[in-house]
Amino acid sequence: MLSHTPDNQDNSLLAADWRMSMTAPSACALPSALEQQALAAMPVTVPCTAASALREAGQFSYDACPFDDRDIWFCADTEITDDMRFIHFDGLAGIVDVFWNDTLLARYDNMFVRHSLDVAAHQLSGKGVLSLRFVALNTVLADRRPRPRWKTKLVEQQQLRWIRTSLIGRMPGWSPPVPAVGPYRDIVVERRSPLRLLQHEIHSKLMGSDGIVHAQLLFDGTTPIEDIAHIRLHVGDRTQELHTEKATDGKLMATGELVFTDAQWWWPHTHGKPHLYTTFVEVIRHHATEQVSQFFSLGELGFRHIHLVQTDDDFHLHVNGVSVFCRGACWTPADFLSLNADESAQKAMLTLARDAGMNMLRVVGTMVYENAAFYRLCDQLGILVWQDFMFANMDYPVGDLPFALNIQQEAEQFLRRTQLSPCLAVLCGNSEIEQQAAMLGQPPELWRNTFFAETLPQLCHRQRPDALYWPSSPSGGVMPFQVDAGVAHYFGVGAYLRPLDDARRSDVRFTSECLGFSNMPDEALIDGLLANGVVPGPHPDWKRRVPRDHGTGWDFEDIRDHYMASLYRVDPMRLRYADRERYQALARTTTGEVMAQTLREWRRHGSRCHGALIWFWRDLWAGAGWGVVDATGQPKAAYYFLKRAMAPLTAFLTDEGLNGLALHVINDTSHDFQGEMELCLYKHGDVCVARARQPVHVAAHGSQTWRADALLPYFLDTTYAYRFGPPGHHQAALHLYATGSDNPVCSDYHYPHGQDLPMERDLGITGTFIEETPGKLTLSIQTNRMAQSIAISAPGYSLDDNYFHLSPGVHKQVHLTAVSTPSVSSTPKISLLALNMHSNTKCHLTTRPLPSE
Repeated sequence: MLSHTPDNQDNSLLAADWRMSMTAPSACALPSALEQQALAAMPVTVPCTAASALREAGQFSYDACPFDDRDIWFCADTEITDDMRFIHFDGLAGIVDVFWNDTLLARYDNMFVRHSLDVAAHQLSGKGVLSLRFVALNTVLADRRPRPRWKTKLVEQQQLRWIRTSLIGRMPGWSPPVPAVGPYRDIVVERRSPLRLLQHEIHSKLMGSDGIVHAQLLFDGTTPIEDIAHIRLHVGDRTQELHTEKATDGKLMATGELVFTDAQWWWPHTHGKPHLYTTFVEVIRHHATEQVSQFFSLGELGFRHIHLVQTDDDFHLHVNGVSVFCRGACWTPADFLSLNADESAQKAMLTLARDAGMNMLRVVGTMVYENAAFYRLCDQLGILVWQDFMFANMDYPVGDLPFALNIQQEAEQFLRRTQLSPCLAVLCGNSEIEQQAAMLGQPPELWRNTFFAETLPQLCHRQRPDALYWPSSPSGGVMPFQVDAGVAHYFGVGAYLRPLDDARRSDVRFTSECLGFSNMPDEALIDGLLANGVVPGPHPDWKRRVPRDHGTGWDFEDIRDHYMASLYRVDPMRLRYADRERYQALARTTTGEVMAQTLREWRRHGSRCHGALIWFWRDLWAGAGWGVVDATGQPKAAYYFLKRAMAPLTAFLTDEGLNGLALHVINDTSHDFQGEMELCLYKHGDVCVARARQPVHVAAHGSQTWRADALLPYFLDTTYAYRFGPPGHHQAALHLYATGSDNPVCSDYHYPHGQDLPMERDLGITGTFIEETPGKLTLSIQTNRMAQSIAISAPGYSLDDNYFHLSPGVHKQVHLTAVSTPSVSSTPKISLLALNMHSNTKCHLTTRPLPSE
């Protein structure tokens, strides 16, 4: 008879009622002093940080976050029972003293490490109080330690290089002043079990069309080894019996290799399907007169191969033998205050990134290793992860033995807990350490230390041989910050105010950080952020949330205004004074236009660039931050521009100067594309002076380019480069159609005479919307005259496209989804406004009834 034991029965969250107190540094040496001094305590739900706990209690304010100046206590009444073996702390942000009643058990000093408390070794039992004192960090930073070889402006306190904690909240200029302090990840109880999976190493790889899984597992427990009948590895519907032997320390070792013939491959979603296989271990042991089967879930794995081409200074990723243009963003936490968003919040953000065509996200060294849900969802959604280890900009004391052992344990734990994730593509030693040292005049031998050059790559190769290791972001070339070799941080277009054609002139190969702009949010967020009478602009309430490089005399709104003046030929300062509504509308579209044009330049057929990750994903707090998604999780205008530029199947125009317009079609998908493309040239917004249509066939994972002059019947100076008299047209429109469809798959527009179109009273924009199913609408829009950056407002609905140009004769369909269940009688309030249309003009929208069945 075979009975079954449920998965992971020996692990559960610690059952406890937690409370939080704040005191002056060292005001209470023991937990009992908290009660003796009758200090106020508030109930909290762990995991949390001090900031997220205050938020849940309705007491949080960005103006009062003294978390590094206080001792912060988290105390819980709980019970230690005889079946408990360990208490695991999955994440403690800060330097933490752990007490049982008034007995100090341990001090932990790395927020990125799982700390395990041995219940038996400390002789813990019965009811009592478990207390965590997060020591005021500023008192620790005041201790004298050796000085660094160079100083960074990223943080004000250089001694942070000794402390293994997130730099979030401690970087003036671009991070809200909210340091992470508290038990921000789960506290787990491991109970005694007849058999315990102590450690496992699972590696998957592709050999031809076969998937190979190598397994090495270590067990201990009270079950005699002689009672183990079988240990089996299950991957999908395949099973492999593992070889068992007794290790020298008496534990049980199980090893083996499973061959998965004709395995389905894991792909980034832009290039195929991210196939995954459920993986678990089954242990069958004798128990009395029956056999008992115990299961240990290992998660899901995928079969994929990643190869890096570095010839001629390239950084070029190939997945499963196919060239991949990696595009996406530098990730920011879905819940900035807790640093531990739940799975639903993670899924909403990652789905939004996937839907934008993003196939890579970078977890940056200034942030935090993400929780398990993040990597699991990236696996499922087909999003590659560039993972920085949590080191940034500073001269870390890797020669100090305790510190070196601490960070080695940190790296090993991260690699083990993500060992099955196929999404993990690049393991990067740090963010900007090589760049920082080089820019401060340090000699090349000091740019990279032994940890990033030797220890860490060896750990990565041993634990994740299927992933790439890269020492620093950026790195490569004569100087690590030069952009035409290896990995770059490119802000030529952006912070350094270079013209848009600098993106081509700089010959960027791969930029893991680029195009940081102050992206203007929508009106609804602005209205909720600012007090009555305060408007976006120089007011301190607004400016404090505009990102800036620490120590500079400018901020990223100044950068945005520079490109606004260039694109739209306006004076941003005067416009902000005279017409705030117009200024904000241009601000929204400026950054989207600049980023999209730059990204298309890098994606064009023949480009030597193979990747671009936008700085960054989501604002850390409400305002005009770097995020392309606002702090509430809503897409900004820039998101939609990027979504069109990052689409797996897309067509776009590039200005080749005297060579005219080039037409590019990119097909990253796993299927051939068959259809037609159409090029139209318009004069004064409504007169089509030339039209050309051509069949298109682009193979899967392929791209093609055409010259406009080859399509058109005669020379038309499509870029207005020769300037023989006034321009023959003012707009060029490119549309890509699938075979048999009247609605374009995608469109792109070029303005050879500039994007400052004259404002008009009536463009003839009309539209109809139909409710396909409850909560899902299809909006069909058309226009009589060229409409620039049509903004759709539909409160209560999410949109699959917005802020798009539209030319006459084209039907644009936009799909709307209700964010909550709509009322049966509710009529959606939809309004449209083009950038070149007076704001008091109403567009004509009608409801089209469902066709009768």
